[in-house]
Amino acid sequence: MLDLKSMAARHDATRDAFLAAAGEAGFTLAFQPHPQAGPTGGVIGTHVASAGPSDAEELVCITSGLHGIEGYLGSELQTRLLREGVLAPLLQDRRVVLVHAVNPFGFAWHRRVNEDNIDLNRNFIDFEKPLPVNEGYEAFKEILNPKVWNDAHVAELEAAAREAGQRLGPFQLFKAVSGGQYAYPGGMQYGGSGPAWSRRTIERIWAEAMQGRARAVHLDLHTGLGRRGEGLLMTYGAESQSRIQRARRMWGDIALSPPADDPSILSTGTMGPHLEGMFPAAEVLSVTLEFGTLPGEKVSRSMAADNWLHQFGDFASAQGMQIKRDILDAFYVDAPDFREMVWTRTRDVVAAI
Repeated sequence: MLDLKSMAARHDATRDAFLAAAGEAGFTLAFQPHPQAGPTGGVIGTHVASAGPSDAEELVCITSGLHGIEGYLGSELQTRLLREGVLAPLLQDRRVVLVHAVNPFGFAWHRRVNEDNIDLNRNFIDFEKPLPVNEGYEAFKEILNPKVWNDAHVAELEAAAREAGQRLGPFQLFKAVSGGQYAYPGGMQYGGSGPAWSRRTIERIWAEAMQGRARAVHLDLHTGLGRRGEGLLMTYGAESQSRIQRARRMWGDIALSPPADDPSILSTGTMGPHLEGMFPAAEVLSVTLEFGTLPGEKVSRSMAADNWLHQFGDFASAQGMQIKRDILDAFYVDAPDFREMVWTRTRDVVAAI
């Protein structure tokens, strides 16, 4: 189980390891403080480590913690990239920027979402236009967002998920439940009503880092989807696009999804396409490296429980502390074989850039 003190200590130790490694590697550090505090009142925020020629035509940017709690593995991987010299060859002719904890609130509070219950990877939409409508979410909103969390509800939730999976199929079920919704601020997969602090912050960091660049590769580190320890590279687009051909030359194996304006898209408001769109004249390739952890039903259950805890529960209770332990386990597998698998994959992906 995890209480607020142990959560804060874990956050601080992970952050400090990254900052020490960045300093030792000769990176320049900058800090964007978050307006809210960590679990025990400490300062939290987004750290940026930069190195390489300031006038380089190409940028390599590696981000972690867009989904806050996923930042524990992302931070560890960023720290190891620094300590083991994997980034050194890139620094000869490219600018390298590491963004640590895009969502510092979620990172510190062991949440996937931010301080406003926003899934930040659903927040990168044009809020001047009508908000997207996820009609499929309506059928699941009550069972995903209960007022009471106990064993009986867990059994009901799991039964409903099995039935819906058989009826809808995995892709339509994912779109309905996880594709993003903009109608229920207290519900899971909420995309927000405007640009969140973390979105505005990463936009500023990205805009500054991209100044004068003709090309860029953006690698966003994630956990919680897929087979245990396997790192799947994902982006959007068609094989005929030059950006996809570029990705194939570097990595070969990369999964493609439809672009954001395609009606078959499974989720709205993701960060990668938005960052690419900020600099349409440059050759920008944004990809996600996603590492599987636990079976999907356990990951989803931990997210639903955590959402209930922050809406209705008690952090100090045994149930609350166990929920925090469960969501950490869902997004960070603290096992030597897992950590070596994800490190080897990350090292090889970055070395191929």
